[in-house]
Amino acid sequence: MTDRHDYIVASRRGIFLVGHAGHRQLAAGYFFGVTVRDGDLYCFRTVSAAAAEADPNSGSIVRYRYRDGMLDAGEVLVEGLDHNGHQVDFFDGSFWLVDSGHQRVLEFDSRWHQVAEHRIGPPVARRGPDDAHINSFLGRGDRIHLMLHNAYRKRPSEIVTFDRDFREIARTPLPSTGCHDIVELENGELLYCESSKGRIRSTGGEAHRLDFLYTRGLAVGPDEIAVGSSLYGARLARGVLPGYLTFLDRAYNRLARVYLPAAPTQIRRLDGADLSLSQPR
Repeated sequence: MTDRHDYIVASRRGIFLVGHAGHRQLAAGYFFGVTVRDGDLYCFRTVSAAAAEADPNSGSIVRYRYRDGMLDAGEVLVEGLDHNGHQVDFFDGSFWLVDSGHQRVLEFDSRWHQVAEHRIGPPVARRGPDDAHINSFLGRGDRIHLMLHNAYRKRPSEIVTFDRDFREIARTPLPSTGCHDIVELENGELLYCESSKGRIRSTGGEAHRLDFLYTRGLAVGPDEIAVGSSLYGARLARGVLPGYLTFLDRAYNRLARVYLPAAPTQIRRLDGADLSLSQPR
């Protein structure tokens, strides 16, 4: 890409490099989470819902080396994970995976050994009335923020804030259910995707509509914001639904929009100057 900023977009149809001028696919596969570190990509790779019925422990953490605009073949760092993982990130010396299917967050050390399980709720039936469907993670300072989707519980989403020992500090109810992503802005407010409303919204109350699609995927740099949106359909059809990446300036004015052949699941700015990262550059 030749844009000033490049973004990595995870999706059910692969990893894409995206800028104002367009997109290019870097890897094929089913991806729900991605983060960047020292120019490399660390992803949660999984399989379709249909394939997971035969092999539910088909999730893996994969590292891709990014060099000269290309990815290598990838190295599997952890395998045998539940297929219903979501966001991943580095924070406070560890690597973190949101294990949505088990209502917990898994913590890995630098040798990719699991060193802790942080349970947010008890094991429950998936997509049942007690499934909070945790989907987003952000560490910042001595705090960790998690997004509780809560649509299956038929209640508004919540951002729950914990200390490093996972003692709950605060719980912030949001106006809608089914929200995604958490970004801590410079003023301390949390920005998130109010997905079902086609908006991004801050905990301070300011809201900006992107379109009438489903917003998911959010990256915030010093000078611009990138937001994913997509058509929304039945779970088994989501692997073929297209999407968009919309670029805004920091005053929320639209700069550009790029069509994507897949719905974004997570977005990161490649150079790491991105407040969606727990440890931004």
